Amino acid sequence: MRTKHTASILIHFLVIATLLSSCIDKPKKTQEQEDVVVLPMTEIPDIVEATGKVGDGTSMNVLELVDDSGDTLLINVPVSTITGGAESGDDIDIIYTVTSNGDMTASVAINLTALQHLWTQPDGKGGMQSLELNSNGKAATYNMTIEYDRWKLENGMLLLHSPKVIGEEKGEIVDTFHIMKLTDDELVLMSHEMESVFKRSN
Repeated sequence: MRTKHTASILIHFLVIATLLSSCIDKPKKTQEQEDVVVLPMTEIPDIVEATGKVGDGTSMNVLELVDDSGDTLLINVPVSTITGGAESGDDIDIIYTVTSNGDMTASVAINLTALQHLWTQPDGKGGMQSLELNSNGKAATYNMTIEYDRWKLENGMLLLHSPKVIGEEKGEIVDTFHIMKLTDDELVLMSHEMESVFKRSN
């Protein structure tokens, strides 16, 4: 009898405990917590720098680029904003973004064919000095106080490599220039707020 009585007491205790636990108020979410909305992360487009040729399919606002791997790309860019212009067959360097749906839009485009010439300016002493940019990435200087032997475009900037400064023992350096203007007969470069204006010689 004592065993049955003890079991009966335990059962009653468990029932009461269960009822009490179900009556305890659970923490309620505040209005601020209920109003929190998780937004998706902003899409970050891919940024690509490529070189290639201007294709025949280029229109007023879309550049057809046949890149160095042979792929043909249609890139949104007003042709009138391309530094140096764009004619079919010209070599071009372009920086563009690619969105998740495949749209491509250029931020910088520079005509390499228009850039690769001999450019001359007064040397300030009554003579002339020249900078030559060749199609193979080679550069040359004439009557300048600094010698450049190589060039390339990177991030829309003109990088000129110098193995030495003439008459000095300084080691190789790389000078960086903004291309402010590029036309059939004029090249304007900017470095450290100093502007250099060249006229085309060939």
